[in-house]
Amino acid sequence: MAAGDWDAYWRNARSAAAHKDGGPQDEVLERYWLQFFKQITPLLQTRPRMLDIACGNGAVLRFALATFPNKDDNSGMQIYGLDASPEALAEMRKRSPGVFGTAANAASLPFQTGAFDLVTSQFGVEYAGPAALLEAARVVRRGGIIAAILHLRDGAIYQECAINLEAIEGIRNTNLLHSFEALFRAAYAVQQGQGSKELFHSADQEFARSVAAVEDILRRLGKGIADGMLLRLYTDIAHMYRRFKNYEPEEVFSWISLMGHELDTYAGRMASMLKAALDAQQLENLTDQLASSEFIIRTSETMTMGRLSRPAAWVVVAQKSN
Repeated sequence: MAAGDWDAYWRNARSAAAHKDGGPQDEVLERYWLQFFKQITPLLQTRPRMLDIACGNGAVLRFALATFPNKDDNSGMQIYGLDASPEALAEMRKRSPGVFGTAANAASLPFQTGAFDLVTSQFGVEYAGPAALLEAARVVRRGGIIAAILHLRDGAIYQECAINLEAIEGIRNTNLLHSFEALFRAAYAVQQGQGSKELFHSADQEFARSVAAVEDILRRLGKGIADGMLLRLYTDIAHMYRRFKNYEPEEVFSWISLMGHELDTYAGRMASMLKAALDAQQLENLTDQLASSEFIIRTSETMTMGRLSRPAAWVVVAQKSN
């Protein structure tokens, strides 16, 4: 998924993250990071430097700041957030004033080797490819720590993303937006005395078939599928269908184009998550490479989250030897 697509995501979902805000995942992640930061405090140097990779809007950074608050005398932690999306960084700066923001690709960090005492990432560094975790390890100083929560292939979040992608692709196959646009054009033409009723009825029948297909998807996968995006799309179209005389054509066509782009962006995000997820062998390969780079693996295990208490992520914590 390109940086521009992530920009669109952050513009349209300011409070969103790789997981659904306010859900059980957040509670698990919050407990983990708060405990993690407290545990590593004795291991850090005076005024340590921290880098959070693929920081998004600052989910991990706010937990770091809760443990290491900014101080006017510059004695606190120096915290940096890196993300490929300038939009995400802009939101991060609003939420976490005093954090340094850097727009860059995690596969090639613009920092010197050993520049940080602590490097973290939550559902982010793996998007740049498995080797990006090794690039993150490069900027850890001797005695420093790297901690990452990574997508788990076939885990709970992975399966949720797969179903969401199935739903989006299903909506695309219904041609809902295309049939709605064709119907609106035909209806507007009749209203202006420039179109045929036969063409309008044909477009209406095609639209009805698309709607029926969408309703089937919502019945099978649930109204909350894809974070409720499909239900909102269905509801908005139903509202405009009943009141089409209240809308100007260009207003409707612009909305249809925007919705098409949002569907594409959401599908791209789901596909990126699926592609980024690591299986057990990939994780073992990475931890072996970290160990061969003078890191001591402190943690390499799954994290359980969600109502079904299923493994959903990998947790990797490693410390570079002195």
